[in-house]
Amino acid sequence: MNDGGFSDEVYGRLVEVCTAVQVLAGEELPQATIRGHIGVVAVGRLAVVVDAEAGRSRTIALLQEGDALALTDGGWPGAPGARVRAVTDAELLVLSESLDDVLFSDPALAAWIIRALAFAVADRELSAAIALEPRLERRLILKLRQLAERWGKVTPEGIRLDLRVTHQELGDMVGAARESITVALGRLQEQGEISVRRRTVILRQMED
Repeated sequence: MNDGGFSDEVYGRLVEVCTAVQVLAGEELPQATIRGHIGVVAVGRLAVVVDAEAGRSRTIALLQEGDALALTDGGWPGAPGARVRAVTDAELLVLSESLDDVLFSDPALAAWIIRALAFAVADRELSAAIALEPRLERRLILKLRQLAERWGKVTPEGIRLDLRVTHQELGDMVGAARESITVALGRLQEQGEISVRRRTVILRQMED
């Protein structure tokens, strides 16, 4: 599990070997900017999206400060044509040198980058497994638990998820219409799995 963020020391090392790329909320990173490179989110939140059926887009990953990503000529590994969109104003540190060069010049930083990329692969594999679940309510609760593992806070009532995502954004993550998400959240509340207060979700259980 990624702890999120990075130390001032790691950030300082990254700045020395990276180029900073800013992107405003709602805009997409031009693929030419990051193709063939490794990027690390320095500020804000990014979403990796792919085109889905019926002209919709599907969010396959949310990235925050300290998360790494790698784009190749074919797009995100395992998801050709993936694009990176800024959820908030964001800054991405793009590696200016090859990872091999960084490995020789700064093994500790290279090890940090490799760990961050390994976490990204595991997170995407979990997202892919969740996407295969045929039942929407099950798919939704698993996605909420995945998000809670990263952004949740333990409270006496359960795990509080303060991501403040909209029903549409949740729908983009699990491949469902906004209206279907509203109904599914209501059913999960009736079943005692979650409680929703405004845009804050509290998960009662974290099994599976």
